[in-house]
Amino acid sequence: MNLEIWQEIGSIGILAISTFWDIRFKKIPLYLMAAGILPGLILLGLRLGQSTGSTFGGKLMETAGCFLPGLFLLLLSFLTERKVGMGDGLLLLIIGAMEGAGITGFVFCWGLFLQSLFAVVLVILRKADRKTELPFVPFLLMGRLILFVM
Repeated sequence: MNLEIWQEIGSIGILAISTFWDIRFKKIPLYLMAAGILPGLILLGLRLGQSTGSTFGGKLMETAGCFLPGLFLLLLSFLTERKVGMGDGLLLLIIGAMEGAGITGFVFCWGLFLQSLFAVVLVILRKADRKTELPFVPFLLMGRLILFVM
């Protein structure tokens, strides 16, 4: 099978399982993250191995870029005293390893957009206020599914 298919299966699979945990328990178990790290690193290695036209510097930039959304969320988690979930950042690190910088950036942006839209609707309907906690992973999953369909 094509490497791209394995990337999609891996990322959508871990996002779907994490969505259940994030909605139900408001946390993502560490063992689920650990289970996603090895396939993520294998897919990262395979993807970098296939990009024959890239220079070493290009491969290094792609590798660094794929982790930026996850590192950004981890930094936000520390700066906001965990009001932003650390599991969200770790999950984006794994998705970054599986999918690369471009897809991960789009998934992150779609997730932020969809969650913001949902939050605005809840506030308008008076079902939530600014203190209401919303799980982020379901919106990451929706963002990934949008990219899958496109």
